[in-house]
Amino acid sequence: MELRNRVVMTAASISEPWRNPLLPAEPYIEFARRRAAGGLGLLIAHPLYINPFGEYPAEIFDRHARLAAAVHTEGAPLIVQLIHFGATFRTDNDVCRPALWGFDHTQTPEGEPVHKMTDEEIMQVLNAYRRAARLVVDAGCDGAEIHGAHGYLVQQSLTPWNNSRDDEWGPTDTGDRTRFARCLIELLRTEIGPDRILGYRTPTDDLRAADDGGQGRQGLTTALQSLLDTGDIDLLNTTVGYGGPSYDRAIPNYRQPEGANIPYLRRLRETLNTTVPMIGTGRIVSPGTAEALLARGDCELVAMTRAHIAEPDLVRKLQTRQAHRIRPCVGANVCVDRKLGGSPTTSCFHNPEVLREEELRVQPSTNHKRVLVVGAGPAGLKAAEVAVRRGHRVRIVDAGKRTGGRLRAVELTAAADLASSLDYLVNELAEAHVTVELGVEVTDAMLTDLWPDHVILATGATFAPDLVGAAHMISTTAALTGDVEDDVLVYDSLGTNEAALVAEALAVRGKRVTFVTCYETVMPFGGMLHRFEAPRTWHRQLKRTITQGILGDLDHGVATIVRPDGHTITELEVGSVVAAVPLRPAIGLLPVVRALKIPHSVVGDAVAPRTAFDSFKEAHQAAMAI
Repeated sequence: MELRNRVVMTAASISEPWRNPLLPAEPYIEFARRRAAGGLGLLIAHPLYINPFGEYPAEIFDRHARLAAAVHTEGAPLIVQLIHFGATFRTDNDVCRPALWGFDHTQTPEGEPVHKMTDEEIMQVLNAYRRAARLVVDAGCDGAEIHGAHGYLVQQSLTPWNNSRDDEWGPTDTGDRTRFARCLIELLRTEIGPDRILGYRTPTDDLRAADDGGQGRQGLTTALQSLLDTGDIDLLNTTVGYGGPSYDRAIPNYRQPEGANIPYLRRLRETLNTTVPMIGTGRIVSPGTAEALLARGDCELVAMTRAHIAEPDLVRKLQTRQAHRIRPCVGANVCVDRKLGGSPTTSCFHNPEVLREEELRVQPSTNHKRVLVVGAGPAGLKAAEVAVRRGHRVRIVDAGKRTGGRLRAVELTAAADLASSLDYLVNELAEAHVTVELGVEVTDAMLTDLWPDHVILATGATFAPDLVGAAHMISTTAALTGDVEDDVLVYDSLGTNEAALVAEALAVRGKRVTFVTCYETVMPFGGMLHRFEAPRTWHRQLKRTITQGILGDLDHGVATIVRPDGHTITELEVGSVVAAVPLRPAIGLLPVVRALKIPHSVVGDAVAPRTAFDSFKEAHQAAMAI
């Protein structure tokens, strides 16, 4: 099978409604079609979850057939990943689910005990894979991929920590645990035939110590070579880790360089004897990095999955000499963290159109208007960009010296890549010959003089903490952009990444930092992948971390930290107190606009100070409504 290029979008759990026959399939189909239309070489579709307990409803087959037709129409082949989670996650949220099945009496990384499958139940699972493969073939797809990584069932079968069986499915005298995987590969090859792709996803390193049940490099290589020696695998898709707490290593964020996992792949290739093409993965987000990896021979194909969530037209823009207009993946991992946090759908930090391609498709307006955007933070820039694309005449002003609002300060943290979302919008406005006017304070007289057809207020928010000792506190932005005294207390009542990033940045500057949060854990709303990663950094850098702590008093440089019941935890001598607390919307212009009866919209922090993700989303919607 010939691919038109070497760019792959690997499987991701994009949409729970997609796998529910009672909910609409069209949002995911359109999501996939857009990426195929953007020039992808190969699309590995949303995982099809293995069902050992029955047949798939007819609607599940029908929607896969529609998906295959849509992707094929745009010139890309489509394979479907087959996945059984085995001994992972929990069953609490679904009263209909039976106990989790695994190869041993074990426990999931989330703490739930697991049922050890009988021989008959293992065969039941293999037959379920066979039924799934038959559905994929009958639906007109180009093949299937076995997920043998991320700590799911197939990887569990291969690893000491989850398979110490004493029957034919466990380790033999030589320690070989590959029987289940080999049976599965043989079964699926028979089912899909010789002319369709059979892919296999493997870790290049399980990142788990041998005394903790890890395979080790030699064990992993030996097992994988045994699977490749079947001659049935056509494509090797790579990742790292064993899921659970190592999942953030498989999906590197803005802290990691591009191609972060390629060294593991390079090392694995040196020990394998195979000509099977391999997909390189691990934050490959720019065409330059992708091309370099291919040119060096590190891999035969490059996975640009999150890059395509952010920019469906990535390949097409590259082909048409528009590489400078590619919306960058900034490594925020909103796409993955939303699903891990229980959201039914994924999204993107700064592409609100994900899974809303039809709903938020930017169409030219039939009534072009003069639009004044006040504020050039995330919301203002996004509103201006969408309004320009719709054909409106846009003027955007900001009282500050730089574009980006509060988000611009992220450049001084480990999440500096997030600022690329702002630069992308400034560049898009420049392409449309719109320049952000900085240092411009909008007044009543200016509004009266201009009298625009529509005003978008993206005026942000101000720091006004409702805490004891508020007069002696500074905002997170001020802490990053100005000077702070040593013995810094960073107090967090938001639970997002903001306070944590600021605390880390101040510690890197050499400040002694104590982090206090009112929650039971650090940044509970910061995303699971970030919560896996951040403690590995903090425990080396921060002086102390206190959870379930409330700022009870701040007097003469002494902060009293108390528990919710009022019990004093500690008293801290502090030089500076940085407060990550709710801000106050800056809406002083709103009464003026209303008095002038100018049609208007309020977006971003001026509505309610939340995250940049919310600002980008609301601004897009507001500009579409003009």
